[in-house]
Amino acid sequence: MLYAVGIVGEENYMSETMRRSWLLVPMSKPELIAQAARSGADAIVLDLVELVAEADKHAVREKVEAAIHTVQAGGAEVFVQIDPELLYADLQACVRPGLSGVVVTRAESSGQIVEIAALLSRLENERGLLPDALKIIAALETARGNHAAYEIARASQRVSGLTLGRADLIMDLRPEPSGEIHLMPYLMQRLIIIAGSAGVTPMGAWWRAPDRGLLATPENTYQAALRGRAIGFKGAMCLRANQVGPLNRAFN
Repeated sequence: MLYAVGIVGEENYMSETMRRSWLLVPMSKPELIAQAARSGADAIVLDLVELVAEADKHAVREKVEAAIHTVQAGGAEVFVQIDPELLYADLQACVRPGLSGVVVTRAESSGQIVEIAALLSRLENERGLLPDALKIIAALETARGNHAAYEIARASQRVSGLTLGRADLIMDLRPEPSGEIHLMPYLMQRLIIIAGSAGVTPMGAWWRAPDRGLLATPENTYQAALRGRAIGFKGAMCLRANQVGPLNRAFN
């Protein structure tokens, strides 16, 4: 279910669709794509980056168009997760009718976003899509990306959301002995403030040990989403179909 919400940015009142659940699905797993289409997720993210073996990436790009149609038939919006280092190949594969936008992993600079936005404009024009139809979700998964969060959010009118990448942050920042990042509550609240000031949607949930977010049980997913909603998040990503319902209930 999709809701229209208003967020006041620096200059303009922006109307943005609220997407409660974002189900991340590897493009190399057709059975999971079919399952995702029946999951009830508001948005499904077809992953070309994190969950696909390097050797398989070329082959799965050729299947993106069919996967978009499969997912769209189930009623969800369709996003594709792209790699900034393989930008041209990923966007050439995924900019098709039915796509709502892209999730940019390891977003680190406004220049990166400007380049992506320009290529999206070119491909929209070439392929008969409406101008500026495709949105950008920036995943801040490094210290550099978090530092540049506001500039990233304001780099293009296509940017509609910001999210954190916990696993990569653990590798990029100093992990604590408990396996937690004690900076995470600060980073979450900072992201919410930056998203609000830039007029985009903050996405995330407040996970607690021993959960690792994307692999959490449905009940722990629900509790993490409630905590996230309480501090200002508007939806969150998940990896398992049984986490979709808890996210939808918590962010409803």
